[in-house]
Amino acid sequence: MSAEPAIVAPAEPARYAPRDRLVGYAFGVMTALCWATSPILIKKGLKGLPSPNWGITVGMASAMVVVATWLIIRPARLRRWGGAEGRASFRAPILFLLIAGAISGFGSLARTLAIDMAPVVIAIPLVQTASLFTVVLAPLLLGRHVEHVPPRLLFGASLVVVGSALVILGLNR
Repeated sequence: MSAEPAIVAPAEPARYAPRDRLVGYAFGVMTALCWATSPILIKKGLKGLPSPNWGITVGMASAMVVVATWLIIRPARLRRWGGAEGRASFRAPILFLLIAGAISGFGSLARTLAIDMAPVVIAIPLVQTASLFTVVLAPLLLGRHVEHVPPRLLFGASLVVVGSALVILGLNR
């Protein structure tokens, strides 16, 4: 009687290693700095253009150059996709990434239009309410086992929305 090999799921790595967590926090702060500066430069750049469509086009092209440069500098993670197994595992997430890219592109377009049509100090606090949407939608779309949202986090994200409302109300007096 031959025993069939047991199918063993790979061990799940620790949720987030301390070093990865710190690097993630650093990238989060860098993102905040970039996204805080970007709308100010967009507002300044849109003044000389005949249409905000030019602004989004130039901005997306510039972003593509930055990402392409990053991929050239840090190609090690791309090598994992080299074999047949890697390509097969690539097919599953690609649909989600395409949808996310389309949504992100639409969001960038909407953000540029908001900056063009409203004061940047009002448009951007509205954009920052995204954290509340993320906190609410992540557990629903990814599952509570992937994204756990304790009440304190939901409360904190709600404070961001309240703060945005106060900025908007204060500037529209």
